[in-house]
Amino acid sequence: MAYDEFLMTVSETGGYEREDAARATEAVISTLGDRLPPETAEHLADQLPDPVAELIEGAGSAPQNWGVGEFVHRVAEITGETEEQAEGHSRAVLTAVAGQVSGGELNKVISDLPSGYADLFGHPELT
Repeated sequence: MAYDEFLMTVSETGGYEREDAARATEAVISTLGDRLPPETAEHLADQLPDPVAELIEGAGSAPQNWGVGEFVHRVAEITGETEEQAEGHSRAVLTAVAGQVSGGELNKVISDLPSGYADLFGHPELT
């Protein structure tokens, strides 16, 4: 999937214009990159379009230990929006990620995160 197709998926899922989808993607993916262990982030990046992959790869090297609430709070801080809006952004972007990567990679990513993240990826059954 090319970057434009990825943004189209985010746009359709979240009901965004393209610019808003790009802004939400940047906030969510960079926050996800800060949250994941570097090896997991690298493997995930390998399956995503280049601009999205670069956001994950450019994140911090020491993974953070945030739960879903803190993740959403950090996305809200980046976007300057409410946590409710940030949760919507997180769901739209991470659902697009889940549709892009292999099932095995998605399982690996979700297993490296605390419970609750699977729901943001659109797969609550994996919690």
